[in-house]
Amino acid sequence: MLKKLIAALMFIGFAIAAQAETLRVHSPGDGFLNLRTGPGSGYAIIMEMDHGSYVDTYERAGNWVRVRHESGAQGWAYRKHMRKLVSNTNQRTVNSPGDGYLNLRTGPGSNFAIIRQMYHGQQVWILERRGSWVRVQHSSGAKGWAYSKYLR
Repeated sequence: MLKKLIAALMFIGFAIAAQAETLRVHSPGDGFLNLRTGPGSGYAIIMEMDHGSYVDTYERAGNWVRVRHESGAQGWAYRKHMRKLVSNTNQRTVNSPGDGYLNLRTGPGSNFAIIRQMYHGQQVWILERRGSWVRVQHSSGAKGWAYSKYLR
C-alpha cells in the first residue's frame, strides 16, 4: 500500500514538474482551436478555445499537447496553433489615433517593407530595441519592426 502511495505521489510530482510552459492559442483564421479528448483530430471535441486565450502544457504526443485551458478545461490540442508568450513587462499598445494604424516592417526603418498594419489599441510585445525602432511581436504572432513613438 505504501509503495502504491509513493508511486502515485511521484507521478503527481512528475506531472507538475512536466508543466513546460504557458502558451497562447493562435488561430486567427477560424478564431478558435479545438480542445479534444485525445491527441488526434479523430477524438471528440471538448470545447473551442478562443484565439488569444491561454493554456498550460503538460505532455506532448507528436504534434499534439495535453493542456489545461484558462477556463479550467483539460484536453489535447494541436501544437502548431499555439505560440510562446513574451513577457508582459514588455507589452505595449499601438497608439496611432491619426490614421488608425502603425506599420509593422521587415527592418528598423521606414524604408523597409511593410509586413502588416497594426491597428490602434492592438497589443505588441517588445523583443529588441534599435534607437527609436523596436522589434515586436504583434498579438497575431507576426514579428517585425515598429517606430516606438507610436507605442504606449
